[in-house]
Amino acid sequence: MKHGIKLFARNAWARLLFHTGLARVVDRCMPRRLTILAGHCVTAPSNDRLPKDMKIAGEKLERMLRWLGKRYELTSVGDGVAKIASDGGRSLVALSMDDGYKDNRTHLLPLLAKLGVPATVYLEGRPLEERRVNWSHKFFWILDRVGPKELVKSFGARCEDRASVAALEALQADGRATAYHLKRVLKYDSPPAARNRAIDAIFAGLGGDERELCDELYMTWEDARELAGSGLELGGHTKSHEILSRLDASGAEQEVREGREAIGRRLDLESRSFAYPFGRRWDYDAKSKEAVRKAGFASAATTHAGTNRRGVDPYELKRLMIDEDAELHLVAAEACGGFDLLRAFGIDLSE
Repeated sequence: MKHGIKLFARNAWARLLFHTGLARVVDRCMPRRLTILAGHCVTAPSNDRLPKDMKIAGEKLERMLRWLGKRYELTSVGDGVAKIASDGGRSLVALSMDDGYKDNRTHLLPLLAKLGVPATVYLEGRPLEERRVNWSHKFFWILDRVGPKELVKSFGARCEDRASVAALEALQADGRATAYHLKRVLKYDSPPAARNRAIDAIFAGLGGDERELCDELYMTWEDARELAGSGLELGGHTKSHEILSRLDASGAEQEVREGREAIGRRLDLESRSFAYPFGRRWDYDAKSKEAVRKAGFASAATTHAGTNRRGVDPYELKRLMIDEDAELHLVAAEACGGFDLLRAFGIDLSE
């Protein structure tokens, strides 16, 4: 109930700002800021299997960018971080996309070219270098074919970690074996090596072809080169999308460094922007931030909502997630500083 009340208040405040023109007043009163929007995919046939919280329709994204472009300077994350550190100028909005999916070239790039808008695409290294995908895409592929009940049964027969098997079976028994809840258990509660072995075995047993799946979902280096040639910023997103806080310092450094080195080697670029995989405060830690700094990145983005002002920690940038359910009035309320204003009074409605 408490969550429902918060969502109601959030929407009511955002609609008040948006529909009354109060947003313009707040925008002028609040300090200059950089708002970073974070997504994954523009809806396309290549990402049909992915959940809706990873996609946004091209028409919706275009309307959003057109509205924001009339009121703010649209920029990349790297340029936005550099600009917000200086005095003067309008507040800024940057669009970012995580992972490097194929639709970023086939659907996002034409949309941005049409609008003349920059953006940042954070690239996961292994799909580009090895044409291999992380476990979650095999999970979605399996779920699409056999459903949650059979997935839980097959995982239980193949995974040696009985605690994570029991957690999945408990979800099944409680009627909560949704893609979201199953993935969360596998992401946080299952030992990565044991989880990966089980998922790989199920995937192979169903006739899955990892390279074919990668080609379906992800860009190639040629695609990435086309993005860079069109003026988009390409950032780092680790080599294999591991949760950095679950790695030791050496493992985190290797994940971050190898992802950046691949971009430099393949595209002759010195990537300056990074995004933490998953990006919640429990997905990265102090050693993760240090790994990003040591790799040569100038900034790192989370997936916690909010705006970024002068003096912000560049290795803990806030980003507002956008997907199929994104609403312009909520984006506008964040961008104008409306939720920052409430935070100044100890009220946090933005997430």
